[in-house]
Amino acid sequence: MEVYIRHLEKVLRRYVQRLQWLLSGPVLCSRTWYRQSMDRGVMMTAASGSRRLFGTVLESKVCILLDTSGSMGPYLQQVKTELVLLIWEQLRKCCDSFNLLSFAESLQSWQDTLVETTDAACHEAMQWVTHLQAQGSTSILQALLKAFSFHDLEGLYLLTDGKPDTSCSLVLNEVQKLREKRDVKVHTISLNCSDRAAVEFLRKLASFTGGRYHCPVGEDTLSKIHSLLTKGFINEKDPTLPPFEGDDLRILAQEITKARSFLWQAQSFRSQLQKKNDAEPKVTLS
Repeated sequence: MEVYIRHLEKVLRRYVQRLQWLLSGPVLCSRTWYRQSMDRGVMMTAASGSRRLFGTVLESKVCILLDTSGSMGPYLQQVKTELVLLIWEQLRKCCDSFNLLSFAESLQSWQDTLVETTDAACHEAMQWVTHLQAQGSTSILQALLKAFSFHDLEGLYLLTDGKPDTSCSLVLNEVQKLREKRDVKVHTISLNCSDRAAVEFLRKLASFTGGRYHCPVGEDTLSKIHSLLTKGFINEKDPTLPPFEGDDLRILAQEITKARSFLWQAQSFRSQLQKKNDAEPKVTLS
């Protein structure tokens, strides 16, 4: 029982580390730092900032689809900052080739095809990101059709704050047709989790293609679980995790809850055994 409890505690510590890793955000995101970093070509050092917004990039040949419609205006500067982090800390290290595509009323691609992931290409892509502006409507279908045309593509990461400007069912049907010809996963990221219709559309789009749905955790939620992330989930009286929208965090939270339940049961059994042993009369040999 002691060995089992020690292993469970070790598992929970690993889970907490994973949760911290997924929730980690950019430390240095001031507009001045961002501008100076881009002007000087300074490498981004805000550890793991892109995972909080974009999740974890899994494939080696990817395209990032970024909504730059008018409704993205309030978010775009921060999104651009974290997209720069994504390019440098995930795409550069983990991907063989990539491309970027912004969409509003029209499409704007960084390159005509996937480009080999080199330091020079990453620098060029980061500079391209700085010139993006928000305007117009949300042409998600056109962006998906364009991205699916890229040769050797394995994964798409679609970031938006709302529904497409066409029928959601039309988009889903067209993507299903595209998937019959090419096995490309579409991972979706929502910047507006309060729009339930948009969330449902993005969940379905990810599910249909074998991708994941991601929704960044807000500052309020992060502040509430800060103590849990600091000290862990060992005690039964520790508060529970909040419900997460995104697939990765939701599944991890379910595993944490399950492990905590097993740990409490084991601790209870250990306590009962100890009481039983203490109550038994001691036998002395003459």
